Amino acid sequence: MKIFSSFDTNFKEEILQKEKERFWDKVMLVTHWRFYYYFMIILPIFFLVVWIIFYLLLLFYLWRFVSSDFTSIYYIIGVFFFLFIFWPLFLKIIKSYIDYILDFVVVTPNTLIYYNQEWVLSRKWRTIDTEKIKTITVSKNWLFRSIFNFWNIVVLSEWDEQWQWEINFSFVDDPDNLKMKILDIIKR
Repeated sequence: MKIFSSFDTNFKEEILQKEKERFWDKVMLVTHWRFYYYFMIILPIFFLVVWIIFYLLLLFYLWRFVSSDFTSIYYIIGVFFFLFIFWPLFLKIIKSYIDYILDFVVVTPNTLIYYNQEWVLSRKWRTIDTEKIKTITVSKNWLFRSIFNFWNIVVLSEWDEQWQWEINFSFVDDPDNLKMKILDIIKR
């Protein structure tokens, strides 16, 4: 679905198709793994719904003790706190979903292209030439990530501008094998 020029859900497939036309089978798409969806979207939605239910139950329970003269003020304050507490959390979950479906890395023999959808109206992308790649690192930490085998993969290049010298892509499934596949494609 294309809403704006910077927000297109088919963009990933279009880019991948263009690169496959250029390099045939020497193209790989790296996306967030399914645990990103579970841990950054589904689980927060579950906790958000539980907290909203708890908040509303508390709000209506305390309403019984409010004088009838102050009920409208009580509701206004209750709605204000509801929006103040839960709206930023809802926006954070929406941002995580946008990252899940629209952030990706395209690996070709000549370049690594990282597309990062910042928000609905903003997309950043950068290209690192394979000759400039210094290291591809698998960043492993935490027991939880070890159990499910998802990590960060970090690609460092020669000195460029601050934002452009590194690609740090998180929630990648089986990053050790992915690193080997990337190295096979770029064949340094």
